[in-house]
Amino acid sequence: MEIELLQFRVIPEDRTDEFIEADGEVWGPWLTQQRGYLRKTANVYPGGIVHLRIYWASKRDLEKASRNPEIPALDVKLQAAFLGVFQRL
Repeated sequence: MEIELLQFRVIPEDRTDEFIEADGEVWGPWLTQQRGYLRKTANVYPGGIVHLRIYWASKRDLEKASRNPEIPALDVKLQAAFLGVFQRL
């Protein structure tokens, strides 16, 4: 198993739950279609920090999904879906 860790700072920091929800709505359907995708978890830390962990069956599955040309469009879609500001760390 391979775990991908994505870290974000969400502003305002009291909107982390909304960010996680928007992320799930945008990325969830796409992830479930990717070979080797197992699950995704979220943890919230002080200061509006969000850690998303994506679990993959193998490093090969993660690398293949990471090269998918749809990723930039999904990033833009998440920016439009979340009405706050987020920054990848």
